[in-house]
Amino acid sequence: MVTVTLRRPVIKQCPYRRETDAGELIIALEGEAPELHDLAAQVDALCAEPITHEQFTVRLAAILPAGARVTTTWHTGPWAVQVEATGAVPR
Repeated sequence: MVTVTLRRPVIKQCPYRRETDAGELIIALEGEAPELHDLAAQVDALCAEPITHEQFTVRLAAILPAGARVTTTWHTGPWAVQVEATGAVPR
C-alpha cells in the first residue's frame, strides 16, 4: 500500500470580515492521488469564496476518496486554528 501526502499553502476569503485567512492544507491518502491539476482547481475555487475554516475542510474532504484525511491550519487574528476531516464514506 502506498501513502501519498499532498501539501500546499492556501489563502481563502474570511466570511466574517473583509480579509483573507492564510493557511496550509495537508491531504493524506492511501493509494494513488487524484489528478493534481483538477484537485488544485477545486481547492482554488473554494479559496475564492467566503468560507469558514470548518466548511472549507469538510467540503474538500467530501470530494476526496473514502479514508482520505484533510488537515488545514489557519492563521486568523491571534489564533492558529487546525481543522481535520476525513474523505467521503463509500456507498
